[in-house]
Amino acid sequence: MSGKVKILIVEGEAVVAEDLKQTLIGMGYDVPAVVCSGELVLDTTEEVQPDLILMDISLGRGDDGIKVAERLRARFDIPVIYLSFHADDDTFQRSLLTGPFAFLLKPFDSLRLRQTIEIALAKHGIEKRLKESGEHYRSIFDVSGSAMMIVDEDGAIAKVNEEFEHLSGFTKWEVECRKEWSDFFVMEQFTAKEIQQCLKGTAGGAASLDKISLFICKNQCTRYVCTKINKVPGTERCVVSMIDITEIKRAEEEIRTLNAELIKVNTLLKQEVAERRNSEKKLKHQANHDSLTGLPNRELLFDRLKQALAFEDRHNNLLALMILDLDNFKTINDTLGHVVGDVLLKDVAKRLQQCMRQYDTVARFGGDEFVIVVNEMPDIHDIVKFAEKVLELFQRPFYILDQPTYVTASIGISIYPLQSTTVEGLLKTADIAMYQAKGEGKNSFQFFTESMNLKSDERAVMKKRLRFALEREEFLPHYQPRIDSATGRITGMEALMRWQPRGAPLAFPSEFFPMLEESGLIVPAGEWLLDKVCRQNKAWQERGMEPLRVAVKTSARQFHQDDFTEKVSQALASTRLAPHYLEIELPEKFIMDNIAESVRKLGELREIGVKISIDNFGTGYSSLSYLNRLPIDELQIDKSLVNSITSDRGEASVVSAIITMGHSLGKLLVGAGVETEDQYLFLAQQKCEEMQGHYFSRPLPSDDFEKLVRLFPVPT
Repeated sequence: MSGKVKILIVEGEAVVAEDLKQTLIGMGYDVPAVVCSGELVLDTTEEVQPDLILMDISLGRGDDGIKVAERLRARFDIPVIYLSFHADDDTFQRSLLTGPFAFLLKPFDSLRLRQTIEIALAKHGIEKRLKESGEHYRSIFDVSGSAMMIVDEDGAIAKVNEEFEHLSGFTKWEVECRKEWSDFFVMEQFTAKEIQQCLKGTAGGAASLDKISLFICKNQCTRYVCTKINKVPGTERCVVSMIDITEIKRAEEEIRTLNAELIKVNTLLKQEVAERRNSEKKLKHQANHDSLTGLPNRELLFDRLKQALAFEDRHNNLLALMILDLDNFKTINDTLGHVVGDVLLKDVAKRLQQCMRQYDTVARFGGDEFVIVVNEMPDIHDIVKFAEKVLELFQRPFYILDQPTYVTASIGISIYPLQSTTVEGLLKTADIAMYQAKGEGKNSFQFFTESMNLKSDERAVMKKRLRFALEREEFLPHYQPRIDSATGRITGMEALMRWQPRGAPLAFPSEFFPMLEESGLIVPAGEWLLDKVCRQNKAWQERGMEPLRVAVKTSARQFHQDDFTEKVSQALASTRLAPHYLEIELPEKFIMDNIAESVRKLGELREIGVKISIDNFGTGYSSLSYLNRLPIDELQIDKSLVNSITSDRGEASVVSAIITMGHSLGKLLVGAGVETEDQYLFLAQQKCEEMQGHYFSRPLPSDDFEKLVRLFPVPT
């Protein structure tokens, strides 16, 4: 094929077509045209006469790529390669009927594309030459005759024609009456016995013998020939006719090789299709289910709940929505660790699933909270029986670390349509009833009543107080120093929020943070804290205090805001604080909950220039592969692990492993919550670079922290 290979692109999406065109041009191919509609393919093909067509199966309008290819096949001898995002069995089988030269599943890399194109072009060229060769040999046989030799009954050659001379390389003089016909065939493929059988023939005296044989030419060269033996009527001789099919045999071998390659490619394609289907199925399941327990998540719960309400409307049954919260679950997390807590949550989920009927739903709503939707309940007594059945599940112990552990639950129940006719109303009233069950001793269930709204009002008052506190700037940051484990000098600080209500004692985060989270005020409060500490840090630097990096905790809700990175940039710009003096602390758990979003947002923060650390490290599900992907600078070892290192060998081993792993990934390690000298000495021995905790200093107001820093200067 002279000149560049011309490839016609038929692609329904213009952006994809343009990208594919540039890729092909970069490979050295010529792309004379790009067609986005099946209606233009035939005319364009007639005009540009391409050597190959890349055909997208999913065209926007009109017939799909397979039907267009059928029309092409009827008019042109041009190889077609199909392109598709999906390859279901029906589409795949339909495509095979049009004789494609390959099938590529999007997305594909440039190497796969080039290999597939070259294989398709080679196969088409060989098939074309094979067809022309066959026509050529038929013409020779019909017009000029084939290579022939006349042999007697003993196999001696009596006469040959000119075609035989061309085939064998011998002259007539070298062959006639001097050689036997078996001298020209490998391993004496023909013997005198076969000639005699042919001469005898049938009762009528006529017979023939057809074979594909390896013919020996002059200088021991070999050619493939198609051999035919016929008796010469009225004589004791026969004619051996030979047609040279060497090129055909070679072409057949090449086609077999190419077919083997195509089979291999198709096998890989089928595997890729199967993997893609499994991946799509897995992604769909992950999008609708909780990653820890495998139960439906909020989105799937809301969808099923809406369907259930519509069903109950038509059948006049009751529907019970139950919110179940584990009692004292925080104690288990704090004492035994989050890993153990997660094991318990999975065991609870399994028991709840065993209790459900086929048409009921149990979902994880968040943390240690589950939602149960019970359909088709005739009356209140049936709902009570079901709630008692759920509580009975917790009468048997859960085995944690091979030890029996008893866990109880509190359940709040709201009934449709008695308490509410909306999804939001049912969730709200069930939540209020659940808190009532906890307040009355836990390990019980409560139906919602209007009197419960009074306590709900108290929570509303608390939310209002927090909103006023934000407006009046009653919140204030305290600062806890970070210490270099080798020198004992101050190297940084962490900002911690406090609340100083007017005329009331100082409030710590545990007293108001949950309500900040629930009300959504955690977002503006977090933005206020970020601006405040950046401004304070810049003021300290301008007053001559040695520069320190300040770490600011960030809530999950704040981090998931679309404009979080922009807010951080604005805080730095408005306070004129250099980005490397700010560190964003993010809890391990909600980073790992959505790796894709975390990698993207952390990358944006890294571009700004701020430092990033993972807080509470060692209690979640981080893996080496994810840690290596995350653009983070520090790992803060959770204080629950630090507090146990001198009393629990197992926890000490875990901390040592975390430090070793962190160093291998090039991360700085910070020990949080150091309260004793033994803890300090252990971490220092393990080469944990920085520490903070009450052993060094409690969190201090800004003035007291400045005095501390000036008393113990920061190393330069």
